[in-house]
Amino acid sequence: MSREKRSSPRVKANFRVELSSPQLGIIETRTRDVSDGGAFVIIAEETTPELHMKVQIRVLGLPGEPGQTVESEVVRIENEGVGLRFIPKD
Repeated sequence: MSREKRSSPRVKANFRVELSSPQLGIIETRTRDVSDGGAFVIIAEETTPELHMKVQIRVLGLPGEPGQTVESEVVRIENEGVGLRFIPKD
């Protein structure tokens, strides 16, 4: 049994996304999984953001309008990428 205490279950998802911040610039990459509260994004080690860094994430390649940018915070760093928590708008 998993010890994870999530408010939203993760779902495997391979979306093309864009991460951006003043420190990182713009990085195009992919998600590994998503939930209502966040996402895990695959990132090369040399471009890994710092823990608690604020970044914007946007899904690319959707039909119609460009995807909405969502403010996020880096909450976990692993060898293959970072876990992001979506920051709700006030």
